[in-house]
Amino acid sequence: MFRTQCRSKAIQKSTIFSFVLQTKIIIICLRLYVNAQTIVTMREKSVTVLLLMFCLGSLCAQEMLGTWGSNYGGVSSAIQNPAFIANSKLYMDINLVGAGFSYYHNDAYLEESDSYLYHYLHTKIGFPKQTAKTNYYANHRPEFVKANMSARELGPAVMWNSGKNAFALSFSMREFMSLSDFPNALASLTKYGSINQEIIDHGGYNVTQPIRAAGMAWSETAFTYARVLKSDNQNVVTLGATVKYLVGYAGGYVNVKNIDFTATSNTTISITDSYLNTGMSLPYDYNATRDNLGLDKQFKTGKGFGTDLGFSIQHNIRQHYIQRFNRLCEQEFEQYDYRFAVSLLDIGYIKFKDHVASETYANTIAKPIDYDLRDFSFNSTQAAINRLNSLYGVTPNTTDPKFSVLLPSAISFQYDKWIKNNIYVTAGGIIGMPLGKSALQRPSQLALIPRYESDIFEVSIPLSLYDFKNPRLGLSTRIYFLTLGTDRLISLGGVHDYYGYDFYASIRLNFMKFFRVQYIKGQCPESSNPCF
Repeated sequence: MFRTQCRSKAIQKSTIFSFVLQTKIIIICLRLYVNAQTIVTMREKSVTVLLLMFCLGSLCAQEMLGTWGSNYGGVSSAIQNPAFIANSKLYMDINLVGAGFSYYHNDAYLEESDSYLYHYLHTKIGFPKQTAKTNYYANHRPEFVKANMSARELGPAVMWNSGKNAFALSFSMREFMSLSDFPNALASLTKYGSINQEIIDHGGYNVTQPIRAAGMAWSETAFTYARVLKSDNQNVVTLGATVKYLVGYAGGYVNVKNIDFTATSNTTISITDSYLNTGMSLPYDYNATRDNLGLDKQFKTGKGFGTDLGFSIQHNIRQHYIQRFNRLCEQEFEQYDYRFAVSLLDIGYIKFKDHVASETYANTIAKPIDYDLRDFSFNSTQAAINRLNSLYGVTPNTTDPKFSVLLPSAISFQYDKWIKNNIYVTAGGIIGMPLGKSALQRPSQLALIPRYESDIFEVSIPLSLYDFKNPRLGLSTRIYFLTLGTDRLISLGGVHDYYGYDFYASIRLNFMKFFRVQYIKGQCPESSNPCF
């Protein structure tokens, strides 16, 4: 019972945290929810898969680009590459709390004239009208919509570095939702509740590219070990690995293998061929009404494992030497000329066995469907499922008592160059690589990040290409123990159309001089504890 209460409180705290952060801009997230319901109407219980992420509500910074390459990253640098903790300027790091949020949607957006932050928050009522971005006459295939939301609330975490070996232990909560390759025509339908004439005039749509949506909320207990394996003159090779025990509080996915449809009127579409797989596990009674919705204390969480792997090669400006020390603070940081690193991130899964609905649907018979979101309402999850099944006149072809959701896997690479004194430039990228039909899909990015770092102050200005094509400018600063940053500094300045938001922050112990805590290599206070 005590463990169940702890899980419930953890989810409730996560919900409250993000609800406060979202404020007035939640209207954008609501539009994403409406868009996601189209996959629902591809028939069945997937309405609650994406609803899950909005009920939990926590959003977070996806990659925190402003912290990439930092030699003062400490325990948080293991998130980017486990090998980095062995090359840190810190011999010890204690993280108190950290959090961030991130949201992106390429269809639910604010146009440039409406995206000035002050003007929108103080004068706009409701969601601004958007002009169509797709010419249905000119395109013989639909444009595709994608969306991502992710969150990480980092709790207590500690790192310890001694000679060639480094260790880290961390606890965190994560939430993630992804939607990809969603036909723009259906997105327009769900956005406005009716079909515009251009979609009708276009004729039939044949979508053979899989439509994928997945969402999950889970906790991670992570242990990281890194070691300097080889030191040859000025070259140092470091390997690192993180092993994670995962507990899933809720999850689900939808995978639409193919769909053929035609819009026959403003409120009617005809689906002639489709095939999809779904699965969900949510921690409440599906028959409970919205007024009585609460966490089921008997719900059994999903379980799983994950891992991160990484290595780095650094070329020092001086010849590498074996350090001898009596106290950890006597270790010296070896300044490198450049460092190259590669890592595999979030390789793993969580399997759900309780409150499971995992099914396969197929349809090859043309069936006109009266579809109008403005008339769609329901009092419970099961009522929504029953109504959708009745509307489409389908029953599941197969069922499965369990299913798995795969983590948002990616490969990351970084090249960090020391310029002079405390100035560095990092060039890197992260490439999402979903490993299955039920995988959370991580967005890909390329980045160039100049930074200035010292033990007191650090600032970086990440220039990035989101999804390899959308340019962004960010800013990250650290003053002693406090880090604040965003990868979308000018997104709300009226400079361009606004597709999402991003923010991250952390509070740590390692620079709190007024507590006589400063875990920096080569800086031993006279009254230092002989153990450190």
